[in-house]
Amino acid sequence: MESSKPLHEAVTRAGEDERRWERLSILMVVNVTFFLDGQRSSLRGQASDLSRGGMRLFLTRELPPGTAVNLEFEMPYNATEFVVGGVIRNRDGFTHGVEFLSPTPDQQQMIERTCGIFKLLS
Repeated sequence: MESSKPLHEAVTRAGEDERRWERLSILMVVNVTFFLDGQRSSLRGQASDLSRGGMRLFLTRELPPGTAVNLEFEMPYNATEFVVGGVIRNRDGFTHGVEFLSPTPDQQQMIERTCGIFKLLS
């Protein structure tokens, strides 16, 4: 795994799973757009967990940490399309840790509400 981790990712190895925000299991399709080597590319991936600060995302291509991405997905229990910027913070093979960048207050509220629903369901 790459060594560059945001605060909401693993903070300590000794404390195992001490995180800034709780991760909740989720399965949803995410469309990812990014620029790499001057080329605009799009991939379809699958999120496997969600937190207030980001998501764990499986992609069919390895993106280096620091890559800016645009994420488009349908938030569970909400009919509207969700579009937010993000950055790859770490990677383990094809699994990427993505931090949301500057979500609007409405988007942050929707993320928190969805996390609350999934916490109740778990």
